[in-house]
Amino acid sequence: MVAAASLVTSVVPESSWVASLPIASALRATLPGRMAGLTLMVAGLGLMVWAWLLIGREVLAGVRYRLTPVVIAWSAPLLLMPPLFSRDAWSYAAQGALVAKGYDPYSVGPGVLSGHIIEAVDPMWMSTPAPYGPLPLAYGGLAAGVTLNPYALMLAHRALAVLGIVLIAWAVPRLATACRVSPTVATWLVVANPVLITHGLGAAHNDVLMLGLACSAFALALTGRWGTAAVLAGAAAAVKLPGGLVVIAIAAVMSPLAGRARLRLASLVIAGAVAVLTLMTIGELAGVGSGWLSALDVPGLVRSPLSIANLIGLGASGLLAWLGEDTAAKQALQIVRLVGMLTALGLIAVLGLRSSIHNAARAVGIALLAVVLLGPTAHDWYFVWCLPFLAVARPGRRLTTTLVGVSIILTIAAPLNSSLRGAVIPILVTTSLVLVVAATLLGHLHTLQLHGRPGVGCRVLRPLPANTAPSDEEAATGGQDHKVRGSPERGAGFTAG
Repeated sequence: MVAAASLVTSVVPESSWVASLPIASALRATLPGRMAGLTLMVAGLGLMVWAWLLIGREVLAGVRYRLTPVVIAWSAPLLLMPPLFSRDAWSYAAQGALVAKGYDPYSVGPGVLSGHIIEAVDPMWMSTPAPYGPLPLAYGGLAAGVTLNPYALMLAHRALAVLGIVLIAWAVPRLATACRVSPTVATWLVVANPVLITHGLGAAHNDVLMLGLACSAFALALTGRWGTAAVLAGAAAAVKLPGGLVVIAIAAVMSPLAGRARLRLASLVIAGAVAVLTLMTIGELAGVGSGWLSALDVPGLVRSPLSIANLIGLGASGLLAWLGEDTAAKQALQIVRLVGMLTALGLIAVLGLRSSIHNAARAVGIALLAVVLLGPTAHDWYFVWCLPFLAVARPGRRLTTTLVGVSIILTIAAPLNSSLRGAVIPILVTTSLVLVVAATLLGHLHTLQLHGRPGVGCRVLRPLPANTAPSDEEAATGGQDHKVRGSPERGAGFTAG
C-alpha cells in the first residue's frame, strides 16, 4: 500500500516513468486523486506499524522470531519506488551530476545545471551548496558519469541506503550481545523499525549509510580492532559529520575505565586523529578536499520545530519583535542556536571523557540525540541516529516505550512533509488522518511487556581459550539465543526499571 501510494504522493521528475503511468498520473493531476493517495499512504503506514507492534509483543515476551525475512518483505516493495516523504534523493542525484561535470558541489548548487537532472530538486536547495561529506558526493559523481537519468541516480543512492541497513543489521546483534541485551529485541527495535525502513530506505537518505558505518565501527571496536573501527568512524563522518561521534565509544574501548581523564583523552586523540585522517583522505581522493566544512550551515536554513534550539530561538525572536526590538529579534535565533551547539559540544566532551565501556553505547546515543535536539535543525529521520545505540544500552521500560512511541509518531506523520508545503486542504486532511491513526496505535503501547534482568553494560568480546566452558552468565547472555536463567522459553530482554 505504501509503495502504491508513493506513485501518487511522491514528487518525481516529469521525464520519469512514474510521471507517465496512466492511473497514477491521472490521480496526481487532481486534488481528490492526491488525497486518495495520501489516505492510502497513511493507512499503509498504520498497518505497517500495527504489524511491527504485534511482532514486538511476541519478541519482548521472549518468543524467538526470524526478523530478517520480515525486514526484507517490508523493504522489497520500496526498492524501485519514488522517494518517500522527501525530495533529498533528487538533490543527491543533482549533486553527483555537479561532481561529474567538474563543478565544486561545495561552491555551487544544482541550479547551475539544466535538463531532466534538476526537474524534481526542491527549489529551496537549488542554489545552496551540498552539506554532505565527500563520500556520497564521490559515489554520486561516479554514478553520474555512467548516466544522468535522475531516476537511475536516485536508485543508485538508494543502493547506499540498502548497504547502510545491511551494516546496521550486521552490527546491532553484535552490539546487543556485547551489551548483554537480547539481539532479537534490539533487531526488532532498530532494523525492523518502520522509521528506518520508510525514512531510511524509502526516502533513500544517506544518513542510513552514516549510521551503518558508525554501528559497524563500534562493533569492531568491541572485538579489539579499534584501529579499523576508527577508520570506519572517519568514513561515517565522510558521509555526515555526526557519524564521527562514535569515536566516543571507540575511546571507551581503548581505555575502559571512567575517571582516568588523561588516559581517556589520549584515547580520544588517537582514535580521533585516525578518523580525521581517514576523513581528509577520502576528501582528497574524491577531489573535493575539505570544502564541505563551509557548507555545514546549509541545513540550518530549515527552521525545524523538532530542534529545541529552533523553538526557543523562534520564540525569543517573536517576543523581541513584538516588543519592537527588531535588531535583537533578528539576532536572537542565531544566538540561541550558537548556545545550543555549545551546550551539545560541552555534553559531548563530558561523555567522551567520563563514560566507561559499560555505558559507551548510551554515551554515543545521548551525544547524537544532543546534536539533533540542540543543533540548528532537525528532521524526523534524524531520530534514527541515536536509535541503535540507545536500543543496545539496556534501556528500561520507560525509555523503550518512548523509543517505540516516537517511532510510531514519526512513521505515521511522515506524509506531512515539505511536498505538502502551502497545500492547505491536503495538510488539514492528512493531519486529521495522522492524528486518528497515531492515537489508535499509541493506545497499544501498554500491551508491550518487557522481560529481562539487570546486568552490566557493554564489554569487549574476546574468544574463550580452548577447552574452556563459558560461565553461567556468559551462557545466558553471550550469544544470539539469550535466555533468562531458569526460563527456557523467555528471551532475555530489557530491564524493567
